[in-house]
Amino acid sequence: WRDMTWQTKADNEVLKRRLWDLEKALEQAWEDKRDIREEMTRQYQELQKQTAAHSQRLEAKVKSLQEQLATRLQESQQTQETATQALAERDRTIAQLQGRLDAMEREYEKILQMSGDGSLDLVLAKMAEASQCWKEVGMPIAMEHKEHLQEFGLKPLEI
Repeated sequence: WRDMTWQTKADNEVLKRRLWDLEKALEQAWEDKRDIREEMTRQYQELQKQTAAHSQRLEAKVKSLQEQLATRLQESQQTQETATQALAERDRTIAQLQGRLDAMEREYEKILQMSGDGSLDLVLAKMAEASQCWKEVGMPIAMEHKEHLQEFGLKPLEI
């Protein structure tokens, strides 16, 4: 009996020791689990902050790019309108000058018909007068249109 009692006590002590070790291991496992959860929560919150900040930066960049696009579109439209106006002005000037040229041609024909008596001097005088008039009127207009075309990156001789 004594041996048995002693054996039972020894087994009981071993079991108590083993139970205590298991309880400690369980406590450690719970602490580890809690630590891991806290670390994961911290990392998740940090990632959320980073994502929110990145999202805000991207939204600001999108807004800025949209504003730049709107500005560029407006500038482009204004440039297109200015170019269209310059080309229309050029066409009006060309039509006006063509009208003058046609009128001068009719007048020269009259002069030639009237100068059947051989007064070539009258024709030469009229031609010199018209040539001077064309130089005075045509050159400033041509230079102005050349400048307008160059402002829009066009080469006047290519048109």
